[in-house]
Amino acid sequence: MKKILCLNGWGQEPKTLENAFKEVFKDDDISTIDYLDTYDVVIGWSYGSQLAIKKIETGFLRTKLLILIAPIFQFVENEINKIGMPVEAFYAFLSGFNKHPEATMQHLVAMSASGDENSNLVFDKMKTQDLNVLSKYALEQQLLVLKEFSCFDVNFKKFPKTICFSGANDAVVASSQTKLFAEKIKDFELHIFENCGHAPHFSHLEEIKEGLKNVI
Repeated sequence: MKKILCLNGWGQEPKTLENAFKEVFKDDDISTIDYLDTYDVVIGWSYGSQLAIKKIETGFLRTKLLILIAPIFQFVENEINKIGMPVEAFYAFLSGFNKHPEATMQHLVAMSASGDENSNLVFDKMKTQDLNVLSKYALEQQLLVLKEFSCFDVNFKKFPKTICFSGANDAVVASSQTKLFAEKIKDFELHIFENCGHAPHFSHLEEIKEGLKNVI
């Protein structure tokens, strides 16, 4: 039995990613618990991909296989690297979340489904967090961390085998960012799905199963 950790996308209910991959790792121990440990597989989606990368680099998380779903190499552009969304667009999103959090979360769902031939599955399966004062504050802080973090600053030399799945039509994180991971991670395998958006684990799960059949 494999031990598997799921690190979710921003604003999603904790078990959203876990529930999707239960169809892939049917007989294994899959969870969202995040603590110092060794796992057979770590799965990170979007914001969760950056969490996984940071924890693996610092040694707080160890795994034999890293699966990245629509990963973020750099979320917001900076003076050195013009990768990611413009700073002005980021602060507009943050302001929108502060003023109208529920509407902003639904807009994120719509963006995640955008350009996906199976957008109905994305709308059906994405489950945003219930918002209260504490969760709203935590999500704001996560966005600010996202703004500052860049994989250009990460040492990828000791990273495990990594398999990446991305949608060619991703409207949240450009799929072109995945090529930057390919330049940094030695044992890296990339799958980009056509007519797919920001949530391939919902809309193209069968293709992901096919891409993982030789490692699971």
